[in-house]
Amino acid sequence: MLRTNYTTEDKNTFEQLRYSYPDERIMRRFEMLWLHACGKRAPEIASLVQRDPRTVRTVIKNFQTGGIKLVTTIESNHPTSELEHHRTSLLEEFTKRPPASAKEAAFRSEQLTGLRRSPERMRVFMKKIGMKCRKVGAIPAKADLEKQEDFKKKC
Repeated sequence: MLRTNYTTEDKNTFEQLRYSYPDERIMRRFEMLWLHACGKRAPEIASLVQRDPRTVRTVIKNFQTGGIKLVTTIESNHPTSELEHHRTSLLEEFTKRPPASAKEAAFRSEQLTGLRRSPERMRVFMKKIGMKCRKVGAIPAKADLEKQEDFKKKC
């Protein structure tokens, strides 16, 4: 059983933030804390807020150890690519000499960084750093080169 002595200031904070906090997940945590401050036990709170009792206990323990700052913290796992460490050098290289394909970009990035990536992963990374795929326009098959040169000279 978790016993915590809540101050009236804590109770007022919980009551205020359980309806006004911008993030819904944090609002639910303050609801759990407010109910616990009112004397409810973790299984009762869990049934009222439709969460697992272990989640309720975790929120209460987080408040006991870290206060409101720890309760309002949301930790999520966002893995980043190892290519992010080489972002500026790759962007500079690809800006100077744009790769013709994702396969070429993967090969050149492997030469520069030593990190091997598939063409699809390289395509995703290039989009992330702001590059776009461009299609090369076709030259008409029946183009007359002499007329084009004459046109260039006249204009």
